[in-house]
Amino acid sequence: MANQDIEIEIKTTLDNPDDVKEFLNENGKLVSKDVFQKDTYFIPTHRDFLNVKYPFEWLRLRESQKGFSINYKHFHPENVKKTDYCDEFETKIENVEAIKKIFQNLNIKETVVVEKVRTTWMFEEVEIVIDEVKDLGSYIELETTAHFEKPQEGKKFLYKILKKLNAKVGEEDLRGYPFRILENKGYKFGE
Repeated sequence: MANQDIEIEIKTTLDNPDDVKEFLNENGKLVSKDVFQKDTYFIPTHRDFLNVKYPFEWLRLRESQKGFSINYKHFHPENVKKTDYCDEFETKIENVEAIKKIFQNLNIKETVVVEKVRTTWMFEEVEIVIDEVKDLGSYIELETTAHFEKPQEGKKFLYKILKKLNAKVGEEDLRGYPFRILENKGYKFGE
């Protein structure tokens, strides 16, 4: 997360992960390789994040070899197909079981689990990750570490970097892994 609590990123499916990994290994700086992450998403029952056509809030617990963390994202603008940026708040946690018990007592329910193996590089002020996501396949995510006055400028910069990678990509994923997994399972989002 580069701009304090604001995240500017693009994410898309990736058809040639081996080629992009080779390019990044030669031209970027490897940060971490093949890190398993298990992300469990939760929703407060009194405020159902999924009761909109385009969910714009996510609450996540992450388990990885680095430990546990809790994360909340709020995308802007709200409830639209294409967002510009998100507010993101994340911190490490010592006792994930205690957090789960707190959630249970507050009636915050588990919704979906995302499992992935992530490799991360730095390249030209951009954090680039390639994820192998269970049930979804290969994805590439670019997040700027530079400051931009307007999120749209940051996105333009990220698309220029994506072209340099010669990545064969699909459409930008505007919803995220939990949305895609729920969608593939036939979940009906609110209107």
